[in-house]
Amino acid sequence: MSSLDLEGLDSVYHPSGSALGPAEEAFWSSVPARTPRIWVVDDDPVVRCYIINVLTGSQYYVESWESGRAAWDSLQSLEESEWPDMVICDWVMPEMSGVEFCRRLKGSAAGQFVYFILLTSRSEVEARVEGLDAGADEFITKPVDPEELRARVRAGLRLQRLTQALAQANRQLRARNELLESLSLTDPLTGALNRRALDQALPHLLKQVGARGEARYRYLCLLMMDVDHFKQINDSHGHYIGDCVLQAIVGRLQNQLRPSSLLYRYGGEEFVCLTPGLSPSRCGRYAESLRQAIAKRPIDISPKRSLPVTLSIGGIVLSEDYRLEPEAALQQADSALYQAKQAGRNRVHILIPTPGVYLPSSSG
Repeated sequence: MSSLDLEGLDSVYHPSGSALGPAEEAFWSSVPARTPRIWVVDDDPVVRCYIINVLTGSQYYVESWESGRAAWDSLQSLEESEWPDMVICDWVMPEMSGVEFCRRLKGSAAGQFVYFILLTSRSEVEARVEGLDAGADEFITKPVDPEELRARVRAGLRLQRLTQALAQANRQLRARNELLESLSLTDPLTGALNRRALDQALPHLLKQVGARGEARYRYLCLLMMDVDHFKQINDSHGHYIGDCVLQAIVGRLQNQLRPSSLLYRYGGEEFVCLTPGLSPSRCGRYAESLRQAIAKRPIDISPKRSLPVTLSIGGIVLSEDYRLEPEAALQQADSALYQAKQAGRNRVHILIPTPGVYLPSSSG
């Protein structure tokens, strides 16, 4: 292997040396600048030295390899950030041809951004098609003309950099869209999921409930929770303190939730918890643990003052024998919550239907 390490580039590298427009400048500047790395792969040492000499004086870092196998093996030992920006590779070589090296390189995620030039004396259309199908970006016919080589290298690096910038912009756009989507499904005050998220998740989860061996879950536990006397907190201490109480409640509930549970702010001081896989008896014990997580100690509203806060919880367990549409399921949970409040608040009431007595509104 031989190398030629040359001077670094300006903050934005432009192979042609011409001025950039504002839009193009923005694209190129989004990719971290570095001296372009070029690999020359050819089993003929004369050709390797010739290409290196042609590129001398340009702002590139050039390395050469005597075979496709040697270049491929070296590639596997490098971090993807150290991979070349361009490969200039002979077509016909022992052990691994240039076409096979190109196919392997372009078959990897990072290799798709490496600009690949095949050197060939073959001019048949079938041969060019084979190279293009392997992923080659460009061909140069032997013997190599020095001016053509320099021009194609400049053009190839320009396209490679622009492709990288576009890919990075797409990644940033996807990340931004994912963030916006997550924000649209999250309650900004408490950080819990919001009603929109519940409306999306509940129908999906209900479809996965059924008989053992036929569905993903046998049961779906739906709990509806309401902060007791929350209006008094707002009236006595103000809405800011009320907001702090809601945030503290969600924090405690999140710490108590099972890994499979999802917590939603249903509206105001009401919350919904969905937990797949809990039988009616386990659902009741789980709801009780959530109630106790709030009632066991007051919530601090200042360094010297705290408020006792409790929850009333109503719930139902959906199963193969008890199927409801989403809105009906929420109504039943709300009915169970009403019964918990009527019984004195700060308690749990789980609605367990008696077979043959309750007729669900939908067969699912």
